[in-house]
Amino acid sequence: MHSREATLSLWLALVFPPSFIVDKYLGWEGVAAYWIMAAVVLAWKPRLSDRLSNRHLYWFAVVTFLVVVMVFLAVYPIANTHAAGKGSDDDDALNLGVTAMFTGHFPYSQTTYLGNVLHQLPGAFVLAAPFVLLGTSALQNLFWLPMFFLAVRKETEDSRTTLLLAWLVLILSPTVVYEVVTGTGYLSNTIYVLLGLWWLVRTKHRDIAAVAWGVALASRANFFVLIPLAFGWFRQHAGCRTAARAALLTCFTIACLTLPFYVHDPLHFAPLDAANRLLRFDELLPHLGATLMVLTAAIAISLSFTPMDAGALFRNCALVLAFPVVTGIVLSSLQERQLNLWYARYGTFFAWFALMALVAGASTNRRTTRG
Repeated sequence: MHSREATLSLWLALVFPPSFIVDKYLGWEGVAAYWIMAAVVLAWKPRLSDRLSNRHLYWFAVVTFLVVVMVFLAVYPIANTHAAGKGSDDDDALNLGVTAMFTGHFPYSQTTYLGNVLHQLPGAFVLAAPFVLLGTSALQNLFWLPMFFLAVRKETEDSRTTLLLAWLVLILSPTVVYEVVTGTGYLSNTIYVLLGLWWLVRTKHRDIAAVAWGVALASRANFFVLIPLAFGWFRQHAGCRTAARAALLTCFTIACLTLPFYVHDPLHFAPLDAANRLLRFDELLPHLGATLMVLTAAIAISLSFTPMDAGALFRNCALVLAFPVVTGIVLSSLQERQLNLWYARYGTFFAWFALMALVAGASTNRRTTRG
């Protein structure tokens, strides 16, 4: 990727998800100012001085993490008041789901303090369980966020690039801080799915990694469309047999986690209600929602046949996950006859993949140049 294209992709990954929040509090004028400000910062291309030693970079990273933790400790108790309009009930949903599973109850019989059903699949409860035992599922963001940047450090072998990217994300993408302080699980959910795939395509222990990725995927159904892309990558780099084995193990794990809950009470299996985010567009055109789901799957299958290195794999993942989000913005704006950025909140689901695509692509180019 050329530097101008990389800068544009980075800008989109940073500014797209927060657009809904900025619009909510500052209006479209605030959104425009925010987009321009982020573009100016990225065009300036800040960099860390080569005079900084690895020891200095390490301590900068530690301080950065501690600042995020202190912000969480200060703001989360204020946001977590269980009052409508303040904070998020996403952490409450995970807490309820995990607690129900621990006590042998059906998690989807629960509702949050806002009266919302639990839309997460069982894998999300499994992965949130350690943090619920520590007090609340909101803590998982403080774990998975640094895990992402540790993966970036491993991929780039460059502490300066990793720390700079972390600062850009925290400063220019307010949705990250918003999700941390409100306990919203979109950030963690996306990162552990991403890191599961990242590990799967790097490790020699593919069977274990495929099962682990299956647990991660069994958190939200929108991530299922990534399976054809992973299959395509393995088919190109390891052969059809390896691709089929990894895909079967992943799908088997998803089925083992999900089907028992569905079979127990299919009428109250709340994750199915999540499809309403697209089915609502049937008001514009009959069966439009189902058509969008089919198109998303078709795009994923089509891209699985394109040549893919690691950077292209994560880029394709970002494109597939972005399609329903961008389509949702366009169609909801048509429904209301004014710009509606509500669907931008789901931009988190593709933004982290876009960031990893830039990192992996740059690393591939660097290794090729060295070779």
